[in-house]
Order: sequence, then C-alpha cells, then structure tokens
Amino acid sequence: MRRFGKAGFTAAAGLMACLYLALPVSAAESPLISGTETEADADPACGPAVDTGTEESSDTEENQSSYTEEQLNDNVVEYGELEELVRRGNVTALNSENSYQTSLAVYEEAYNTMVSGIGDMNYKADELEDEGGDEALIAVYEQNADILSSSAKQYRRSLESLNSVSNQASRDRIVWEQVKMAQSLLGTCVQMEAQTASVEKTAEASQAACDRKVAERAAGLCTEEELLEAEETLLAAQTAALQTKSQADSSKRQLGILIGKNGSSLELGEIPAVTEDELEALDLDSDRAMAVIADSTVKSLRSSSATGDAERRSRENRLEDAKGTASITIDEQYQEIASLSLARDAAQAAYEAAEKDYHALQIKYQSGAINKGDYLTGEAEYYQKKADMESAEVSLRAAYDSYQWMLKGV
Repeated sequence: MRRFGKAGFTAAAGLMACLYLALPVSAAESPLISGTETEADADPACGPAVDTGTEESSDTEENQSSYTEEQLNDNVVEYGELEELVRRGNVTALNSENSYQTSLAVYEEAYNTMVSGIGDMNYKADELEDEGGDEALIAVYEQNADILSSSAKQYRRSLESLNSVSNQASRDRIVWEQVKMAQSLLGTCVQMEAQTASVEKTAEASQAACDRKVAERAAGLCTEEELLEAEETLLAAQTAALQTKSQADSSKRQLGILIGKNGSSLELGEIPAVTEDELEALDLDSDRAMAVIADSTVKSLRSSSATGDAERRSRENRLEDAKGTASITIDEQYQEIASLSLARDAAQAAYEAAEKDYHALQIKYQSGAINKGDYLTGEAEYYQKKADMESAEVSLRAAYDSYQWMLKGV
C-alpha cells in the first residue's frame, strides 16, 4: 500500500513537471504567470480610428470590417479595409495573433489536465476512505490534489490574464501600429499615382512641342538652339515621368507587403476626404487630456515604481516632462490640421478653376481654335492642379488620422 502511495505522488509531480516544460518560455517570464496583470491596467483607449463613418472595431470579426469577403479578396485597396487586411495578411499582426493562440492552447490544455488530475486524486482518496484504506495513503492523494489545485489556480489566472482587456488592447496596439503605417503608405500611393498622371501629361506635351520644333527646324523657322532646348525639355520630362512611375510602383509593392497582397496588381481606392463635421468635432482641450493619458511614455512612468525620496522626485519630474511633451505634440498636430485644412481649401478652389479652364480648352481644341501642342500643355496644367488637390486631401487626412491615433496612444 505504501509503495502505491509513492507512485501516486510521483505521477502528480511528473504531471506538473511535464506541463511546466511544455509552456512557452516567453509566457513563463511574463506577468501572465505571476498573475500581477489586472484589468485595472487596461488601456482606456479602445479601437483604432480607421474605417471612416463606421463604428470602431470590436472583439468580433463581424464588427471589425463592413466589407464583404469578395471586397477584401479583390485587388482594390479601400481605406476602410486596411485594419482587416492587416489582421489577415500582415506578418507582424499574424505572428502576434499566432503567439496568443498558441499560448492560449497550451495554458488551456495544462489547466484542463490539472483539473482532471485533481479529480483523479480526489476520487482515489475517496475510494480508499470508503474502503477503510491506509490513512497515510489517503493523505498522500489529498496532498497531491492540493498541489495540483494550487497550480491549476495559477494557470487559471494566466488564462484570465491572456483574455484580459489589457492583453487584448496590447495585441490590438500591435495591429494598429501596422494599420497606421498602411494608411500612410496608401496615402503616398494615391499621391504618387496622381503625380504620375500629371508628369506623364507633361511629357506628352513636351513631346508634341519637340515634334513641332523638329518640323519648324526642317522648314527653317527655328534655330538649332531652340530645337536643342525643346529636346532637353522633353528628356527632362520623360525622365521625371519614369522616376515618378518607378516611385509609385515601389510604394505599391511596399503597401502590398504590409497587407499581404501582390503590390504589382493593386488598385487604389479613394481616400475619404476629411469632412467639416470631422473638423468641427475636434475639441482640443478634452483631446489634449485624452492624449496625455494615452501617451505610452506617460503610462510607462505612471506604472513604474520608485524607492526613496530622490527616485520618487526624479520619477515625478520625468512624468511631468512626459505629460508636457504629449500636450505640446497634440497641440502642434491640431495646428497642423488647421493649416492643412486651409491648404486643402485653396487647392480645391484652384482645381475647380482649372477644371473650368480645361473644359473651355477642350471646346477650343475641338473647334480648331488651338493646336494640339497648346491643348496638351493646358491639359498638363489641369492634371497638375488635380494632383495638387489630391495631395492636399491626402495630407489633411493623414494629419487628422495621426491626431486620432494620438488619442489612442499609437
């Protein structure tokens, strides 16, 4: 009987050793094991400022995107799709989620195994007690059950921490950092695409001007120097077009890598313009307070410990400095939005005027009042105004979204 009791104890100890060795090293070194992380540590900011005009993302995949599977799987990249595309295709985001799922599976298996072991130990103890068995052996089983119960509670705390609001916020923040980069890259792609169209029209106009000079030179109507100047202008325009196209393609490839798609086949959706309602909803005073609370440096210093008066004073000084920096940063971003809003309005007005001129230009060309060269030159000017307007729209959206990310500590 005594030998059987020792085997029961050895089995319980072996079970615990195997479970410990099976756990991820990173988890064993984290607050998930110590149980020190609590719901009070959760980030008050929740959900990234992405899909404009829709509710912020939630824990369910259904609410994370208002786009269909067909839309998410096509080659058109819409601004509001970016978070879902990042969650599905970004390497950093996928590694974070896979790490979480792996840890969750390991801890759940360990916890369930220990709960089963507790049941086995208690069953054997009860069975022996009913049979009037050796009290020492019963005590061994009860002790084993207590040991497993203590360990099971620890794993339960680890599971609760893995599924806590703060842990979810940490995983979301990893995703949001990638979404923020994707937003910036998509903006760059849209700007470069508009600029490419503009410089290609300029190159087309330069080609027409050069062809005209070649004909004039053959007829003796212009000098060699004038022809050479036209050829140099054409070469510069063609070089600019090639370089801009190359930069646009490179930006698309980078965006593709970031969202897990083939960048060479991507089509760019429109970036939503910042509306007057969005601008009017900005409240610098309350937003400043939120930005300070969400700032990563402020949060880190607030949660740090300090021993002794000198360390506490140093910590408080650094905390006040961090608050001041966060406050200044959000103020500067607010002023940037105001400045870019005025620039957007000016670019919009210039584009609308250019659009009228372009319409008039088309009528003149169709009626034969101007030649092809003059028409192409006017068309290139129109496309440049259009590129300027789209660039201004993208810059304002980027500034506005950066402001919103600050409120979430990203």
